Amino acid sequence: MPENAANQHDVVIVGAGPGGSSAAAFLARAGLDVLLLDKASFPRDKTCGDAVSAQGVEILDELGLGTRLRRTGFKTPAVTIVSPSSYRLRTEIPPADGLPRYGIVVKRLDLDQMVLDAAATAGATFKDRVHVRGMERTAGGWTISGDRGGTRFSAMGRVVVMAVGASLPLMRQLDLVPQKMEFAFAARTYFEDILGLDDSLHIHFDGVPLPGYGWIFPVSATAANVGAGFYRRGPSTPTTAAGMLKSFLDFPPLAERFRNARQLAPIKGFPIRTDFHRSRCLADRLLVVGEAAGLVNPFTGEGIDYALESGRMAAQALLDAFQSGDIGRSSLGCYERSLRRRFQMLFRLTYLMRQLYMTPALLDPLIRACAAWPDMARLLISVLLSYESPIKAFAPSVMGRVLLTTALGEPRSPRSV
Repeated sequence: MPENAANQHDVVIVGAGPGGSSAAAFLARAGLDVLLLDKASFPRDKTCGDAVSAQGVEILDELGLGTRLRRTGFKTPAVTIVSPSSYRLRTEIPPADGLPRYGIVVKRLDLDQMVLDAAATAGATFKDRVHVRGMERTAGGWTISGDRGGTRFSAMGRVVVMAVGASLPLMRQLDLVPQKMEFAFAARTYFEDILGLDDSLHIHFDGVPLPGYGWIFPVSATAANVGAGFYRRGPSTPTTAAGMLKSFLDFPPLAERFRNARQLAPIKGFPIRTDFHRSRCLADRLLVVGEAAGLVNPFTGEGIDYALESGRMAAQALLDAFQSGDIGRSSLGCYERSLRRRFQMLFRLTYLMRQLYMTPALLDPLIRACAAWPDMARLLISVLLSYESPIKAFAPSVMGRVLLTTALGEPRSPRSV
């Protein structure tokens, strides 16, 4: 007999990353019967930049993970941006709606286990090593089939939450993939004893082809997640993201910083879906969260916060639906409406911002203008962190300052704001 064949759950969640596990934690905490599935055994690593912004920290606090998160991760109260001509600007993270004025960099090996533990503590049932091969809509919900350790696996859920990240086979089977998909490609590794490592998130537009960037995100006082990625391949873009990262590390100003550093892990590449504005996030008794819905910022590549937030939003929509006694598509449509209100315009404008600003001609004057006008620096960081709408990056006052800086070539010395 297939494992779990006789059991029906209120919600089955496929994928135990931050989106799936956060949804499981919020749902189980409210008393629903939740089955959480993942093809991996935990703890497991996930190739990522590892940075969690203040919004993500807030949700992790809500899940009761604040103490563990701060003990395990590394606080980053500032962002250092390096322009294509190696002009450097450090900006403190501004205040926003009572959020902490810092992010936390925490390895996904640790973060994903934390959120999974929160789900299990809340009462969700977790099954690892489950390869979901198919899903069938039934009168009572969904039947999930696959295998677990060589044994046939089956489970039934009244509702399903898809949290499979950038994995496409099951999403394609369910017709949940947009016709035109948007991917970025990135690679990362870890280094220790990097010269000049500090407590800020370093974003480099020098030493990389645009549109794209390199990063150095500290995971401790002595070690960092180091990576690079591109959004669109151009004539100067290496064939792979791993190749781009190697070129980034060989860039002379950076090569000196890494001269005595020790590489702690192999370089690993990963695709990133950034196509939320055209992705499906709802079907009959089915919700999609996180990167499976394309929820990765098209400018920064940030996805952890979006996964956690969409997981919480999906849980709230499901709790309301179960309480009302109507878990049909029309009732669950509030989830999609909430997502669209929260993210749709943000994604469209962030795409435009990337196309306009992520070029050598405008990135240098933009960053130099931020040094000349501290309010612009705070605005830029607020936009990158989604505190402010990207529409403000297109304001006449902003564009005028960028054009003025382009004409004058000022200021000539870096500043912190």
